[in-house]
Amino acid sequence: MKRRALPTLALAGALALAWLALGDAPGAAQETSPLLARLRALVDEAGLGDRIGIHVVDATTGREIFGNYKDLPLNPASNMKVVTAAGALLELGPNFTMLTGLYGSVEGGVVQDLVLRGFGDPTLRMSDLVELAEALEDRGVRRVGTVVVDGSYFDDQMLPPAFEQQPGEVAAFRAAIAAASIERSSYVLRVIPGASEGAAATVRLGCDGYFEVDNGITTTASGSAPNVIADQRGDGPQLALRLRGSVPQGILGVGYRRRVANPIHFAGHCMVEALRRAGLRVSGRVRIGPTPSGTPLLTSRSSPPLATVIHAMGKVSDNFTAEMVIKILGAERSRPGTTARGAEVLQEVLQRAGVPPGRATLVNGSGLFDGNLIAASHVTALLHHVYQTPGVRSEFLASLAVGGQEGTLRRRLRDLPAPRIVRAKTGTLNDVIALSGYVLGPEPGQAYAFSILMNGVRGRQGAARRLADNVARALAEHLHR
Repeated sequence: MKRRALPTLALAGALALAWLALGDAPGAAQETSPLLARLRALVDEAGLGDRIGIHVVDATTGREIFGNYKDLPLNPASNMKVVTAAGALLELGPNFTMLTGLYGSVEGGVVQDLVLRGFGDPTLRMSDLVELAEALEDRGVRRVGTVVVDGSYFDDQMLPPAFEQQPGEVAAFRAAIAAASIERSSYVLRVIPGASEGAAATVRLGCDGYFEVDNGITTTASGSAPNVIADQRGDGPQLALRLRGSVPQGILGVGYRRRVANPIHFAGHCMVEALRRAGLRVSGRVRIGPTPSGTPLLTSRSSPPLATVIHAMGKVSDNFTAEMVIKILGAERSRPGTTARGAEVLQEVLQRAGVPPGRATLVNGSGLFDGNLIAASHVTALLHHVYQTPGVRSEFLASLAVGGQEGTLRRRLRDLPAPRIVRAKTGTLNDVIALSGYVLGPEPGQAYAFSILMNGVRGRQGAARRLADNVARALAEHLHR
């Protein structure tokens, strides 16, 4: 009997090992403890299915605390920004900055071709261009001919991969990207009522040379609701805006932020406006092209350090910044920068963190739409790696949202046993809820790294979000017991 039983036991052991290799054995090979029992109960009670990837490790040692489908590749939604931000800090360093420069030759107070050259600064605003223009005036420049925009630091693919899945969306969260991008590649459409009922409304647009406006908005009686319909078309040198609807008398106006289709041309028209604001005469002509070799740098602006730039990704989940940063990673490896090359750099970072090659699929830097696939165990491997890298640990922790305090977690996890102990990145799509980051303990260096990636939760996002918060809360209470 014993000889016949041995093959059965061997087969059972082999099957168990195969099950563990897939990460599909919730609770297997994990220590028995009250924390483990509580986490298992939370997952079971939520009843959200078998596409719930959860992994918790000791951030100092890397020892596994809990796993549930931990190796199953899932859509991370905006938890992809954890990978992008961490990879950028590790590759480029916290003090890396992005230059924006004005190049040209000054003759008799005139610059015939003024080149605006960008190197991927996602923080560049109209006010920065005005400061650059004022610096030109301080150098004695009084007139500019053509404004040339050099975006050759990046390739020509302005819409990030997977963004085409929602082609009709004009909201700013789906912004295009270019090496010279102003105001996060977005504009504000401002509509102000006319002086009397029936009069045409006034439309205000910054960098208005970029727009061709057909304004059919009228003014209605006070008390009615604004009804503005804006149809934008074109991804070339100008954007056509067809405006219809009405705004009532008695209001200051209404504003709508929308994405621009061609950030390079938009940047050129914004530079023209900045020059005029600074008092310089400018023809208004804009063209796209490289900076001629040997052209002098007249003035420049550096972005805040990368450690500060990534706050927009971790705290408020800014897609535009994430897509700019992944392309910068590609550009710093080989120009022109591409998203695909940036993703290759992130794959190398994951491998150094211990993720086997080819296990994660990375297509963009923000996690927007469908395309990225990564397992919870891959994310925790990276979080552990970052935590063990002194040169970036504090900067990365500072970039994340704080439970109950700020960012996308300001209204969540307010009942923790100590303040500011959950630092994490949220993630939300129609079918995805995610939360990854750290729970900090009472002693220095004491922390858990966790990743919760939940797919297939359409219609049950509230329950999924509660599960994520409950897991983080349980970890916090265990560390601070």
